[in-house]
Amino acid sequence: MRNILVAMGVVGVLLGSQGASEAQLSVTPTRLANEPAATLLLPYFEVELPAAIGGKSAGITTLFTVNNASATAVLAHVTLWTDLAVPVTNFNIYLTGYDTQTVDLLDVLNGHLPQTASVGQDPGDAVSNQGPISQDINFASCNGRFPYPDSVPVESTQHMRAALTGKPSALFGGLCAGRALGGKKPIARGYITIDTVNNCTVRFPGEPGYFAFGDATNQNVLWGDYAMISKKGKVARGDALIHIQASATDPLTSDPGEYTFYQRYVANTSTDYRQPLATNYAGRFINDPKNPVFPSGTSVIVWRDTKISQNPFVCGTTPNPFPLNNEQVIVFDEQENPEIPVPPPIPPFPSQELAPFPAAAQIVKVGGPAFPVSTKAGWIFFNLNTTVAGSPSPAVDPAAAQAAVTMVLESKGKYSAAYRAVNLDNATSAGISHQRIGF
Repeated sequence: MRNILVAMGVVGVLLGSQGASEAQLSVTPTRLANEPAATLLLPYFEVELPAAIGGKSAGITTLFTVNNASATAVLAHVTLWTDLAVPVTNFNIYLTGYDTQTVDLLDVLNGHLPQTASVGQDPGDAVSNQGPISQDINFASCNGRFPYPDSVPVESTQHMRAALTGKPSALFGGLCAGRALGGKKPIARGYITIDTVNNCTVRFPGEPGYFAFGDATNQNVLWGDYAMISKKGKVARGDALIHIQASATDPLTSDPGEYTFYQRYVANTSTDYRQPLATNYAGRFINDPKNPVFPSGTSVIVWRDTKISQNPFVCGTTPNPFPLNNEQVIVFDEQENPEIPVPPPIPPFPSQELAPFPAAAQIVKVGGPAFPVSTKAGWIFFNLNTTVAGSPSPAVDPAAAQAAVTMVLESKGKYSAAYRAVNLDNATSAGISHQRIGF
């Protein structure tokens, strides 16, 4: 088990350790930054679906914006994944130089894709306008694809709605692709990746030809943000998208066997060249209904690497590797007292350490049934490493598992605040935390 200094120090105290030694987190050249990147990650989305395709919804929806930081026109390839990491659909967005495009996922799940086109399909700039200092080039591979039709085929829309709500999809042969969490109204859930590409590909990141001199490029020019908006609750939560840079020259993202963001889809060859995320995080929380600022408490958005490619599965079953485990989650109050959340014991079975983040993408309430916390305020240490059978894990650390954590604090429909939890390491071979405290 790898744990950072603070967490292992706490474990030492809990186990009666004396005289714990000191250690420090290592700093490596490969670090995550809120800078233009070749891949963007929207770690979790929700969309309350209207009863009929094309209908309006008064519930929650998710919007994201993708921007081009360069004067050169680019293609951004958007993939929608279920909350169990099964790819559902993809589409391309053309961005002229310094362009921006906002996408409402309710529109997508009503069958309407973003309307963009390169100069070859839009010579009069009727679809994608070109600014005075922006480049507008032709992607011939987009002929016949851009601009997208006003509505995609109804079968495709039904497929997206079914797959993202945990129901069987006809296009998946009656199989399921996500969790069916129930509820009065269907909620589509999942996450999104956005990659720079050199053609209007229809491939998913896991398909042959997408990486290794195929579709994806290493253009670190994309940046963006997202917001989940509840019209009914009159509140929104948002953050910057997670920016994942690519480098074919950095040994930590290009040497075979290194842990990269898309490692599970490139057979551990590092040919995606994308930097991995962190495995350990720290985030502040409030869990007190009498708190004057955030009485609604805190929720945690968690994206996790499944470490193996996911396929549709028989409905009602739980595919490997779910539920995802974790090495350690510790809650500290504001007097530095630790609490290890555990589910209540069910006789004759004793209580055991909790795994509150079992899916690839989820939002979990601090103090809720899935994450019971008695502490009213403090911070949480997340060590989300876990071993997955059959994964192409790096030899240096088979249990390393990248993740992304965002803390969301809310105030009864008046306002909310969301912020990225602090990275305590990164999943490169030089950055994974290995510190241990003697007991």
